Amino acid sequence: MKIIKKYAAVLSAFIAAGILSGCNEKNPQPDPEVQTSAASDIVSDYIENEANEALEENELVFSHESGFYKDNFELEITCSDPDAKIYYTTDGSIPNKASTLYSAPIALKNRTNEPNLLSAQTGISVGERYTPREKVTKANVIRAAAVYEDGRTSDILDGTFFVGIDREKEYGNVPVISVMTDNENLFDYKTGIYVMGETYDKWIAEDENNKKLESWQSKANFTNKGKEWERPVSFEFITADGSVGFEQDLGVRIMGAASRNAPQKSLRFTAREEYGIKSVKYELIPDNLRSDGEGKVEKYKSFLLRNGGNDCDFAKIRDPLFQERVTGRRFETQQFTPCVAFINGEYWGMYSLTEDYSDNYIENNYGIDNNNVIMIKCGEIEEGEESDISYYNEMFDFIVGNDMSDPANYEKACQMLDIGSYIDHAAFNLYIYNEDSFLKDNNWRMWRVRTPDDNIPAADGKWRMMVYDTDFSAGIYNGGSNYDRDNISEYLNIDKDDPDNLPEENGDTEAKRSPADMFRALYANESFKKELVLTMCDMRNFDFEAEDVIERIVELDKVYGSLVPATFKRFGPEWITYQPTDKYYEQQISNLAVFVDGRYSSMPDVMKKAFGLGDCFNAEISCSDSTKGTVMINNTVLDLDEAVKGKYFTDYPITVTAIPNEGEVFKEWICKGCEISDPTSPSAEIIVTGDLTLQAVFENQNAEN
Repeated sequence: MKIIKKYAAVLSAFIAAGILSGCNEKNPQPDPEVQTSAASDIVSDYIENEANEALEENELVFSHESGFYKDNFELEITCSDPDAKIYYTTDGSIPNKASTLYSAPIALKNRTNEPNLLSAQTGISVGERYTPREKVTKANVIRAAAVYEDGRTSDILDGTFFVGIDREKEYGNVPVISVMTDNENLFDYKTGIYVMGETYDKWIAEDENNKKLESWQSKANFTNKGKEWERPVSFEFITADGSVGFEQDLGVRIMGAASRNAPQKSLRFTAREEYGIKSVKYELIPDNLRSDGEGKVEKYKSFLLRNGGNDCDFAKIRDPLFQERVTGRRFETQQFTPCVAFINGEYWGMYSLTEDYSDNYIENNYGIDNNNVIMIKCGEIEEGEESDISYYNEMFDFIVGNDMSDPANYEKACQMLDIGSYIDHAAFNLYIYNEDSFLKDNNWRMWRVRTPDDNIPAADGKWRMMVYDTDFSAGIYNGGSNYDRDNISEYLNIDKDDPDNLPEENGDTEAKRSPADMFRALYANESFKKELVLTMCDMRNFDFEAEDVIERIVELDKVYGSLVPATFKRFGPEWITYQPTDKYYEQQISNLAVFVDGRYSSMPDVMKKAFGLGDCFNAEISCSDSTKGTVMINNTVLDLDEAVKGKYFTDYPITVTAIPNEGEVFKEWICKGCEISDPTSPSAEIIVTGDLTLQAVFENQNAEN
């Protein structure tokens, strides 16, 4: 029956309540026979009740749950009303009276050898006409509805059945997603969101010169945005153990910028009341912690299936990897989990299931009313009211229009902008050599509340940064070889002749509000420069320590490397498929590792040149006993299971803070190669004078002096 039986959770609840213990006043010890009998009776009743509720609530029931089956089988459909007629479809379309009438069990088998249909679709990318040369893996999708004698129609019952497919061998332990929808929603000439369609033809008809533009600059159905280009789908999430995690009706849109032109497109899924339920209440991303640290994210308004953006034809892991490295920094990051997708039963490749930013994201991560959230994306209001742009303009104009080297002006700027969030964000983008970041006026978001709330620290009315789409980075188009290039200096001095800084041609006397201008204005303040330099050192030393990052790349490659080559065979591009796709992917992973290793080695020299810094020395930081405490250096809390190493410049002192565990106390700092402001203070300043070692000494609070 199509019921998700979470026996373990039910039994745990019964045991917690003492129901299955077999204990009573006369028999305080558990009786195994009583336990077994009680469990059998209660679980039987539970299953029967669940089955009855399924018939009453869902009206239709499948004889098998969605999932993976080794052998062919027959699927039965049962209706709570024996007089109802059941209609079903096998192509993802919504069943109606014109669909197949159910009269006998449906024979399900492995469909992979059947002709490709959706996979053979052309016109989904400008300039790329690739279709897979092999038959793609296919599942059985069944959508059923009952029509009653009085003309009423039941809710639709959906199922996805993989027959003769070894789930573990093909997809490892990642979730498998099944999306079902009318093919017209994706591929119709006028209304399909996945095709070039009518929009492209009209765009070409308007100006023949449009044909001369780069393919990613084209307009097409798939570049259209807004609610009118959202389509209804049924979404099933099948977990690693083969069970259905959740199923829900959602809306889907194409998302992304240039990558919308890729044959494998990124997708945004949104829950709405009009589809049934306004949120997805499921742990989509394992161990995804709220930004405020108050437990896990328990629901999602929307989420993404990302194709990798600029990285879709390369390593595909740049954005997941880099955002993961800086989770916990003073800006928002998107958590992810790899997955495999099918659309209407046809294999749709490997994706990264990723969090989606919205006002609901802020509510779910901070407990802030989403109606009080303002979010801007690349200078335009994304969440909030159009008039809210004044809050951003006021901040920008003050910072750019005033001398930030003046402490009073800088202090006022810090009241408008969470300066730590901004500095972390800038340091991160500069370190990974992001060539499509806020400094290029692209791929940047900021958020704040409209009305401050003293009860929530993040609801103080300051603007905070949000990281996303970091794929155009780490030498993606040159094999990772640009790791030693100075990509910082160009942003430190404004070019008055830059067209971006000139008045608009329409007569507008205001210069464009370029984020790079605000960065340069803030950089004039010595406190800002100091924290930026120290933050970049910390990121280099700890977040992007080469050996650790490469180890993580290897771990990700074990998952992505087993799934991405098949995705290339499915979607191309053609030039990749002329070579062994697994070898090609190995090279892309190697290129990424080259950048990571080279950037770590060369970053001190890059920073010294760009910021005009003095000597750089090695630092080794440890604690006397890692079970008793740790150390925060500047704004980074360290993992000191073993000593960590890094590099710092003599220009700026380092701030260190000892953090004892419960029951422990800080005793002293032992420092060599440096000067320390107070060796017995938990918080101290370290002046670098040469290669240094620093150890925090902790002891039990009850230890004798």
